[in-house]
Amino acid sequence: MSSKRATVIGWTGGGRLDDLRASTGYILGDRRIGGKLHNAGSALALEGPEPISVAVVLKDLPGVAWVAAGRSGRSIAELGAEARKLAKAYVGSHDTFTVLAEGPTPREASDLGGSLTSSILEAVKGSRVSLESPEVIFRASFDGKEGVVGVEVETGPGGVPTAKQEVVCLVSGGIHSSVMAWFAVLQGFRVTLVHVDSGEVGLRAVAHLYSELSHRADPRSLNVEVFQGGSLFRTLSDYARKSRLPVYAGFSRTGESEPRTLTNVTAPLYLMPQERFMSEFDRLGLRGAESETDWDAIDRGTPSSRRFGGKRADVSEVLDSLART
Repeated sequence: MSSKRATVIGWTGGGRLDDLRASTGYILGDRRIGGKLHNAGSALALEGPEPISVAVVLKDLPGVAWVAAGRSGRSIAELGAEARKLAKAYVGSHDTFTVLAEGPTPREASDLGGSLTSSILEAVKGSRVSLESPEVIFRASFDGKEGVVGVEVETGPGGVPTAKQEVVCLVSGGIHSSVMAWFAVLQGFRVTLVHVDSGEVGLRAVAHLYSELSHRADPRSLNVEVFQGGSLFRTLSDYARKSRLPVYAGFSRTGESEPRTLTNVTAPLYLMPQERFMSEFDRLGLRGAESETDWDAIDRGTPSSRRFGGKRADVSEVLDSLART
């Protein structure tokens, strides 16, 4: 037997698998998680490390559809043997399950799925196959030479792996701009968060936002720039007009309208019901750190800026780098 412990990382199919592999490899290296990372059909497989701990690290990575814990193998027979072991650990005698398999051709994928299904049914008497609402989902892929089989243990955020296109997101630290920035990251953009410092609450909220995003996505694709001084909306509108990159802004359509100077140079990335914004904001773990934009902030002279980014950071590190001097 040549099977090895493996974590299987499912790709959403959006963007490029190579981009997901690059981000996955960087994040694993940044967390000092070793192992052999390789393509497994339209998924990735990491051989070596304990899969559950890897799943926790990768479950929020853009472009990830799911993460499974399992084993690799060099034949369908080996994968069947591993499926039996996994079934005994994850499937109860009255549980339902399904096997979602990939192969070089639809027929080979079907053959793989059928073989593994038989192995699981033999291993756990009383278990049943359910295509609509399985309690356990097995993921498998085999290219004719090597393959993987695993049990899904985490669902990912979906979206698109980080690619090369850059955008600017104007952020206050409030609900709408924070969720908009996260959705920009999910769409595969490299994001620069731009904020005008009008007080400690807003700055801390933006530091929370950067920190959370840097722990979810490839931090090499993330920056934050904070302006101090100047008129809040004039600074933002001037920045937006001069930017060589697309500029997005998140505003509430149910509250006070944003300054016209910004509506002319920015575009909303998403228009959603308020309940969806609130739900996504809570999932970001930012509740209690929110900030609302003060459009009446006074003009405080010529603005200057400080910039931070490109790495995973906690809130205090971000604040230390961006606090006004």
